[in-house]
Order: sequence, then C-alpha cells, then structure tokens
Amino acid sequence: MSDDPSQNAPLPCGLHGGLADPGRRRRRAGPLPGGPLPGRSGADAVAALHATLLTLVRRDGRDLTVRQLATFMTVYRDAQLHSVSSMAELLNVSRPAVTRIVDRLAEFELVERQDDPYDRRRVLIRRTARGGEFLQDLEEISGGGLPGL
Repeated sequence: MSDDPSQNAPLPCGLHGGLADPGRRRRRAGPLPGGPLPGRSGADAVAALHATLLTLVRRDGRDLTVRQLATFMTVYRDAQLHSVSSMAELLNVSRPAVTRIVDRLAEFELVERQDDPYDRRRVLIRRTARGGEFLQDLEEISGGGLPGL
C-alpha cells in the first residue's frame, strides 16, 4: 500500500458513479455474441445505440433499465424459450434479480410469466402482443442501425 491516500482510494466504475470494491470479485461472462454489423465500425453502432436510447427516453411512458431492456431483447431475439434460471445464467445476475426484472416487464405487459407445464418449479418468460409492438417500435426508432435489429 502506498502512503499517498489517493493511490489507495477505490476506483470509480459504472454509470451511476459507484465505487469499485477491490475485495469483491465479479464473475465474468464469456464474450457476447454480435458486435458491429459488417461494414460498420463500433463507433457507428454506439452512435446508433445512443440515438435509439435518446428517442426512448424522450418518449412518454416509463423507461426500461439496461437490465430490463437486455432481458426484453433476449426474450424477443432468441429462438430459445427462457426460464428465470436460464436468463439469470445468461445475464450473469441472480435469479431473484431476474424475477424482479420479469415482474416489472410483466407490469408493462411486455412479457408474461408462465409456469412450466412439465416442472412447476420453473417459471417461463413468454412474449406478449404488446412486447411485439414495442420491439417493432425499437426497430423503427433504430432504423435498423443496431446490431441484431
């Protein structure tokens, strides 16, 4: 440890001004699929994402958090049907966190929870008509400028 207090201070991290806890290790997920579209730079993809997010925030209605939006997009973009457990593993967050996310998305009628008919302990995350409309809105807002849309 250095004698200079500024050398020992936690490092800022995240978008919310939080501080990194050097004693806490976070699991790292593997590389994410996707990336910039062919022929597009990463900067172009980030600019398209920024423009889309600005439009969403400026609209009337409630905003989705990043985790809620990632969960929503995963439900609608993956061919696989997800359970709360599989979504927790994919997002690298706890099952209770995914349950809260899904509950919130269900409040907005963007997804619905359904008991697995083969295993009542599992909860499946299903698409809804309103969620499909929201996905179409996202596609129109982004103008096809986001990877995967």
